[in-house]
Amino acid sequence: MSRGAVVPAHDPERLVDDLAFAAEIGLTHVRFDVVWAAGAPKAGAIHEGVFEALRGAAQQARSLGLAPWFRLLQTDLPHWFEDDGGFTDAATAGRWWPRWVEAVAARLGDVAAGWVPFEAPFAMARRMVPDDPRKHGELVDTLVVAWRDAWRVLGGGGPLVATSLDVAREAPADDSEPALQAARRRDHLRWTTWLGGLYDGVIRIPGRADRPLADLAGACDVVGLALRGDVETALYRAAEMAPPRPLAVTFRPAGRTDGEQAESVTAMWRDVRRAAGDLNVAAVTAATLCDRPPYDGLATADRRLKDSGEAFLAG
Repeated sequence: MSRGAVVPAHDPERLVDDLAFAAEIGLTHVRFDVVWAAGAPKAGAIHEGVFEALRGAAQQARSLGLAPWFRLLQTDLPHWFEDDGGFTDAATAGRWWPRWVEAVAARLGDVAAGWVPFEAPFAMARRMVPDDPRKHGELVDTLVVAWRDAWRVLGGGGPLVATSLDVAREAPADDSEPALQAARRRDHLRWTTWLGGLYDGVIRIPGRADRPLADLAGACDVVGLALRGDVETALYRAAEMAPPRPLAVTFRPAGRTDGEQAESVTAMWRDVRRAAGDLNVAAVTAATLCDRPPYDGLATADRRLKDSGEAFLAG
């Protein structure tokens, strides 16, 4: 089972030592961010220096035996894209997002081991449209189409394409009917909309008519899950709902202290090992290699392995 971590690539001097450290502790893959706002600072413009640095990072990783993966979308979107509506406007998203994916594929496709087009779409949608169910449903629909568009560019026999879906168990805030309905809607958007859509190609969003979307069915090579809590249950439920693909976990440990996070990592590995007896769990990725505020990593900023890191390597 492959194991790796997310490694920031914006600091070339630090990156060399971070990758050497990743290889030294036995990781097999790393994930870099291709920051859209940096790589395309203006509409229709590409900052080639950003891609040259990422190519260098990928080549350095490969020289150390690490498979480089790239994530194409982050929280900070280009201002010019958001100013024109961003993903809340289907026409804007349909115009600019595929062009960004094509630009990345053209410049990094020959050095990439895999792609994560975007991560945690449920959280992304809630952050963009938190309070309006109708607009929220439209946004989720646009994000599913954006995933399909990325697959059309990236899929088909080259580097692998993996989801990173923020699935989770949803509990109602109380026993009232509105709270129960809200929990069911959240559960549907986390699980059915994405995994069901990838299975049969139909977009299902509460409050909207179901609609088939061409090329959505099977639109990934790896069913990746971004998890914190009950990993075993999530893996089995994903395996039941998703198309038959290898499973992968991106894990951010829970807990305030390193000791608590180490316990969280140990529990994650216990769940993964149990599920792997029945399921094809291909990879586990730690959310961050070294501490990078506001995120805790497997190691300190000066690359001293923490208890949580020891637990990750021991799993």
